[in-house]
Formats: sequence, C-alpha cells, structure tokens
Amino acid sequence: MTAIYTNPSGQPVTQTSYSQRESFRFCPKQYELRYSKGWMRKEQKASKWFGKALESAIQAFEENGRQPGTGAGLFEQQWNRIKLLKEFSRLTYTKTEGSWESLLRAGCEMMMLYEIRLPSLPIAVRPRPQFQVPLKKQIFPGTELDVLTNKAYVDILAFPDVLHPALPSITAGNADSKRPLIIDIKTSGVDLEMDLVRLDPQLAEYAWQVRIPDVAFLWFVKRGHELKRDDQVALLQQVGGVPAGTTLYVLGFDEDESISNRVFLGNIGDLKELELATKGLRGKQLSQVKQTFFADPDILRCCTASVTKQRLQFVVVRLTETELDEVGRRVGFDTVQMVEAHRTGFYPKLGGIRFPNQKCNFCEMRGICLDRPELRDELLTRAGEEWLDGDED
Repeated sequence: MTAIYTNPSGQPVTQTSYSQRESFRFCPKQYELRYSKGWMRKEQKASKWFGKALESAIQAFEENGRQPGTGAGLFEQQWNRIKLLKEFSRLTYTKTEGSWESLLRAGCEMMMLYEIRLPSLPIAVRPRPQFQVPLKKQIFPGTELDVLTNKAYVDILAFPDVLHPALPSITAGNADSKRPLIIDIKTSGVDLEMDLVRLDPQLAEYAWQVRIPDVAFLWFVKRGHELKRDDQVALLQQVGGVPAGTTLYVLGFDEDESISNRVFLGNIGDLKELELATKGLRGKQLSQVKQTFFADPDILRCCTASVTKQRLQFVVVRLTETELDEVGRRVGFDTVQMVEAHRTGFYPKLGGIRFPNQKCNFCEMRGICLDRPELRDELLTRAGEEWLDGDED
C-alpha cells in the first residue's frame, strides 16, 4: 500500500499536512523520529496553550453574538482551564510571557483590542464566520497515488462584503455579494512582517486547498506589561476624545507619587520633539522642561490601566491562480520525497551546527542523533499516534 509514513502503532498513514512537510523539509530524520517513532518534546511551552485559549475565546465571542465587553471574560474562562492540564506545573514561559498571571492579563487585553478593532475587520456577522473548518484534498487525483490526501484546519472562514475596504480591490463582483476569506490566528512575540505575508507557505496552502485566493493573518503580538518611555501602546478605552484602539507613544510619567499611575502619551512627532527639548538636560532643569511639555493640551494624560502594550495586526493578501498552482506543485514535490523516504526507509540527517544553519543546536532530537540516552530522556518523551493526530495543526 502506498503510504506517507508508518505511525508508532505500525499503521500506514496516507494523510499529510503542512506541519508534517515543514518537519520533513527541516530534517527528514527529525520527521521520522517524531511521526513514525513517536518521539516528542518533553518541554511543554505555555505559548501553545495560550494560542489555543485565545482562538477559543474569539470563537466563543463570535458565537455568542459579539456581546460588548465580554471578550476578556471569555478569554479568562478559557485560560483558567489550562490549570486543569496535568502538565500545568511544567509549563515554561518566555521572558516576555513571564507567568500564567501575566499571560492572563495579556490575553484579556488582546480580546479588548479585538473588540475595538472588530468593526473595521472583514469578519461579517451574516453569514456567521466558521471556525476550525476541516479541509481535505487529494494531492494526486486520478493517479496511482490518489490515495494520498492533504489535511488542514482553517481557524476562521469569513464571508465579508465583496467590496469591503480592508480587502484587496477586485473589478468583478456585486456590492451586495459576499467574498470568502481565510483567516489564520497567530500569537507571537514579534511583529508580523506585513509586506511579506503573501510569501507565507501555510496561508498559501489553505488557499490552494479550497481555491480561495483571499487569505489573512489575525496576528496578536505578546508584550510585557511594564511601561517605559518610548513604548508604543494602544488605548483600551476612549480618553480625552481620542478613540479606543489609537496607537500612541509613552512620553513620560507623573512625578507626583500620589498619582504615580498616570502616563503621558503622544504621537511619534511629540516623542521626537520631547527628545530634542530634553537632550542633555539633567536634574531640575529636565523636570521643568518635561512639566511644561506635558502641560500642553495636545498631550494625552491617562492612567496606565487604560493602555496596553499588546498589539493586534491584520493583513489580507490575494493570491494569483499561478501562485495557487505553484503551491500544489510544491505540495506534490514534498509528498513524493516523503513517500520515497518511507519506501526506502532512508531519512537522512540534514543537520547543521554553524551559523546561519544551527539546526542541531536547538533540536530536541539531538540526544538520539548523538546516541546519548541521558540527553534523549531529558528532552523527549515517547507517545503513540493519539498524541500526534491533529495536534501538529
């Protein structure tokens, strides 16, 4: 029987996915150890569960009729469930994430931003968006390999107005008609390179699966909570006539200890002007100049609880038919190599230890490749196919 790999239970698998191909391209040996042998990273990163909780909160918010002010509470419900995981005590956090409590605040603020930005996003109420939409497609229809399929799950399938201003313009289409849009939800510690989104291979694969050319990222950026001068922030509520969601910069803080939670905000021009005005100043002279600057009525004053360092980015691209066809050829190309590796039993190590190809330095499988059982057992655990089914997507 033609198969892509044999799972840890010894059963042939004829379904593949973007995550599987990504692992195979990274290193065939890593792919074999993970999917065929059942080895998986022992470390449990909190970021994985944070992303799932945020996606679930967005889905619940949409399915409950977008009740104003409920987004943060829905995220809190989802994030509290993480405490029920048997591996909760072993979750690891990045320096930015900090802790469970810090991510709770970050997620609530992200949901508040989502509510604020939602009216401008191409996510219509009617028809209601669909969540976690399963996709399945034959990779080689009508050939001897037609048993092989590709699977995927789309986070959001929305149906905005065909001429929605956030969508790439098209010449055809009735203004009253709808236009399918694939949206992938991501949480990250870095900003999205918005100009490069059309090169993202996973979005492109979603588009190829169902021949929907419009794809988008709903991208949430995790930041810490400590405010410092020059930080970029967003308003969580209207302040002094400035609407919620407005992006501003931290200019300084009130020196009066009795109101130490007050922050002064301005635009990028205000920030540069302040830097010039205070350059080289110290002590009382510096304090006097800042006091005068912050007294300007154009400078916004608010409490620190009214702003967030979390970010929400949204970008849509429209792929061409040529790009979609190329994706299909790439999927087929990778799949043939995976089938051949399975047929021959040869999964080469495509490692690297020198910059810029330092794969092995951070690969959790390195204990196996180095034949060091103690390192293997420190980094890895072994499980059956039930751990892998769908989790990688």
